[in-house]
Amino acid sequence: MEPGRPLPGRGSFLSSSVHAAAALLLLLVLLVTLLGLPISISPRAAPTLIDQRPQEQACNPASPLDCADPRLFHLMMRSVIEAFPAFHFSRFGRPVPGDPPSASCDMAWRARSDSDSPSKATTKDYRRFAIARDPRTCAYSVLSIGEYHSGPNARKPRRAAKNATIAPPPPPALSRSQFARGSYLAYVGGGDRCKPMPHYLRSLLCALAEARYLNRTLVLDLTLCLAAAYAAAGTGGMPEEGKRLAFYIDVDHLHSQVPIIEEDQFWADWDRWGVQGQLPARLVEDTRHPPIKFSKVRDTLIVRKFGDVEPGSYWYNVCEGEAKGVLRPMRQVIRWAPSLMNIVDDIVSRMQPDFDSVHIDANGEDLRRKVEEGLDAGRQVYVAGEGVSSALVEALKAKLTVNHLDEFEDLWGTDSKWFLEMRRLNGGVPVEFDGYMREVVDREVFLRGKKKAEVLR
Repeated sequence: MEPGRPLPGRGSFLSSSVHAAAALLLLLVLLVTLLGLPISISPRAAPTLIDQRPQEQACNPASPLDCADPRLFHLMMRSVIEAFPAFHFSRFGRPVPGDPPSASCDMAWRARSDSDSPSKATTKDYRRFAIARDPRTCAYSVLSIGEYHSGPNARKPRRAAKNATIAPPPPPALSRSQFARGSYLAYVGGGDRCKPMPHYLRSLLCALAEARYLNRTLVLDLTLCLAAAYAAAGTGGMPEEGKRLAFYIDVDHLHSQVPIIEEDQFWADWDRWGVQGQLPARLVEDTRHPPIKFSKVRDTLIVRKFGDVEPGSYWYNVCEGEAKGVLRPMRQVIRWAPSLMNIVDDIVSRMQPDFDSVHIDANGEDLRRKVEEGLDAGRQVYVAGEGVSSALVEALKAKLTVNHLDEFEDLWGTDSKWFLEMRRLNGGVPVEFDGYMREVVDREVFLRGKKKAEVLR
């Protein structure tokens, strides 16, 4: 220190200390502000602790379900496994919201039957689950699982194949004058839905016979519900709605024999021109009324309304009793779909021109002997029917050259003409070669045999 420089006084020191303390305090305030810590100005006030964690909200059963919740996913999977113990499940799809979204989720899966059936095809299904939530804990519970294919929101979109075209467009709508000049017969309701195909065809032939007798256009649903017996191989033994009639029957030939109009198109036209009394209609609710009573009716529309009590609600009852003498089923109007008959032709072309055939509708230990009794050794034989099994085929090969339907599955495989044509007809969606298609093709090949034998129960 220089001897001539005066010493700093107390006031100067305090002033500089105050400035330093103020600067330090300002720095602390800035630091606390940046860190978001609570500041208590009053030394007497106790520090306030603020809980920054989000508060749990009460469960609102009216809000949309979180179907992606893993807890709900696992609960739905367990419910399916417990509900269908006869199946082995290989894959579950992620649940998606159902309808209503506040109380349901849709989920898809793949499974294989654990039965002793010779055909253990993979089942693809998607169903709707009714879900409940506890209003206090939000715990999930599965109230019910819907019927086959009841959960369409979980259905995986199918990509259209290469070079596949869309389904043929519907026929153009009629003008009012064209529609009004026509006369129509409609069957509404009844217990024929999802019945075996012989039952369905019997009722269809009766409706066609009455339409022809009355000289009216038949209002016809061009889709059908395939009975569970035919859909079992690919759908878990459940009936299948929405199958096009053209998959099985030559609809063009049917139309050439009896005028028909597609049901949805007709009712759309009727809603525009008939419901307000512009066109007359007659309702018939008793199947015992024979068609002769309506032969001179001039109403634009006759509606036969069927009830729900079986068997009185079957369409074919119209052709019984007094009507039996005038309504004769016209079996010639039913021809199998050209797509199925092309498969029959291809199978026959792969065998000898004079092959024999046997139709087996039986089972038992002596089945081989019964089959061989009606056939000549060394011949090529096509075996058909429900009684055909791989064990029987192998046993028959000791004396015969044997063919059966499953040897020709390439004719309806994913690269076949049939598959591509059905997908085109179905708007780009693939079609399964179902049990009834197999039955038709199998029977028709049997009928082409030179020598035919049947083994019955």
